[in-house]
Amino acid sequence: MSKTALLRARVNAKRKMSAEAILDKLGLSLGDGINIFFSQICIHQGIPFSLTTRPHLDLSNATIEEIEERYADRILNHTTRRALQEKPSKKKFKSSSEVLKSLKS
Repeated sequence: MSKTALLRARVNAKRKMSAEAILDKLGLSLGDGINIFFSQICIHQGIPFSLTTRPHLDLSNATIEEIEERYADRILNHTTRRALQEKPSKKKFKSSSEVLKSLKS
């Protein structure tokens, strides 16, 4: 794809230098990094990472309480835990309709 557009933006000088140093270690230019970012925006149809006002939680030194609070909406409830502990059925089915009949009964 040809590069035909010029992008001008004001950015924090220290952040730009840090980003350039990291991209350089990866063998990429700042322009390459911006193009990768734009490509990911197009692929994801949005920002390619979550945007949040929550502070970063460092899992290497977080307490169990902090982790549980942060991920409370993702922690399994009692019903889900019980279902996951059930032994799977060893019954074999010959067709998908047999499976559906078994699920309905």
